[in-house]
Amino acid sequence: MTPDDCPSPRDRSLPALAFYRTAQGLVRLLFALLGGFRVTGREHVPDRGATLLVSNHLSFWDVFVLGSGISRPLNFVARSSLFKPMLGWLIRSLGGFPIQREGIGVQGFKETLRRLKRGGIVALFPEGTRSPDGALQPLKPGIAPLATRARVPIVPVGIAGTFEAWPRHRRFPRPHPLRLHIGPPIVPEELDSLSPEEAAALIRERIQQAVDAARLGLAPRPPG
Repeated sequence: MTPDDCPSPRDRSLPALAFYRTAQGLVRLLFALLGGFRVTGREHVPDRGATLLVSNHLSFWDVFVLGSGISRPLNFVARSSLFKPMLGWLIRSLGGFPIQREGIGVQGFKETLRRLKRGGIVALFPEGTRSPDGALQPLKPGIAPLATRARVPIVPVGIAGTFEAWPRHRRFPRPHPLRLHIGPPIVPEELDSLSPEEAAALIRERIQQAVDAARLGLAPRPPG
């Protein structure tokens, strides 16, 4: 599967797309009011075709950071426990689909490939859960086989500021500047000669580089 094989069809109805764009604008406004939001590296996201985004995971805000910072409507994975009445409807309306928390799982693997085959852009948090300390955690099993099987550009993304704004132990968010940096894509050929462990290590390294770039000039604020 390559981006050229997969033109990006409109995979949302017009009302759903309008809902997504409205939510996108409202979140951008909210982040501006809560300390500011800056995105760098947007040129690394292909304008069309299947694309896999891989990001660090710090906070409940992260999905909203990705959705508001990247122009193309995203598909994203979310743990299955979130798919309850109302909240589940909202997540699905914004392009979310469920996975098992301990890894991407068989169904999540298949659904990710299906959405990529339709030419979509799918965002994953390969750590599997929010970081307890703000540092990038080991990646869960499944990301390397998925990346190898998909054969699409893998775009590493770094988020900064959301841990200070809304860490996992805090009930409500607080104002803090947020940053999103998008790194150069990993092309499928870079993974061809690598073992699953080496591929996962490469993906993690590129995510860390994006995180470091996102943190430039952003002063940390101790959580509490």
